[in-house]
Amino acid sequence: MELLKQLYRINSKSGHEAKIKHLVLQQLADLSLQIDQDFFGNVLITKGRAETYPCVAAHLDEVHQPGVRNLQETDGMIFAIDEKGERVGIGADDKNGVWVALKLLREMEVLKVAFFVQEEKDGELSGCRGSNACDLSWFDDVRYILQCDRKGNSDIVTYSEKAAVRLCEDDFIPAELCEKYGYMPVHGGKTDVVALKLRGLSIPCCNISCGYYNAHKAEEYTVVKDLLNCHAFVHQILKTI
Repeated sequence: MELLKQLYRINSKSGHEAKIKHLVLQQLADLSLQIDQDFFGNVLITKGRAETYPCVAAHLDEVHQPGVRNLQETDGMIFAIDEKGERVGIGADDKNGVWVALKLLREMEVLKVAFFVQEEKDGELSGCRGSNACDLSWFDDVRYILQCDRKGNSDIVTYSEKAAVRLCEDDFIPAELCEKYGYMPVHGGKTDVVALKLRGLSIPCCNISCGYYNAHKAEEYTVVKDLLNCHAFVHQILKTI
């Protein structure tokens, strides 16, 4: 899990994603990819050639302020403390999703990945600024988008209550896969795929739990087995649908 820890060690508060972008691009340097960065700073990646692509999304930013993060791992959990021994956030929302996407770019022959910036609210600035600014035409050849940006270990957000928009049908992901990996459709909040749907994107989208807990709090932590299960689940979806 060294890559995950490298991601956690970087503070990428909204609007300050340069360091995490550098790490992401460094990790992908040995792959044959088309990598584009739009005017707003979103990183849009295409692997392979196909008439249509599955797509995975995550956001590069976090809510936590810069500071010392001494990572701790115990009983299958990862969290952080500062120089005083007090708990601090690790940005698992949404570095867990970034980690999943980086893994999948190595494993899949054909895939699109959208790394959005400035998803989190920042003071008076609203959230989902990157996804609201991106060119929707990039998704013209995308069949569906799976975003890994949900707390917990079992949710597939298919409807956003906050935005009153349906992301996909509850049976979009086959029931046997949901049962195998312990996931189920739920209603949830707002993230990048919700913003895209509100802008008129017609393809199915959903937001999937990726093993982080206490998001936006100093007590934030990741359960490693839940993150690994998320990765396995998304990998199987990409191979199936």
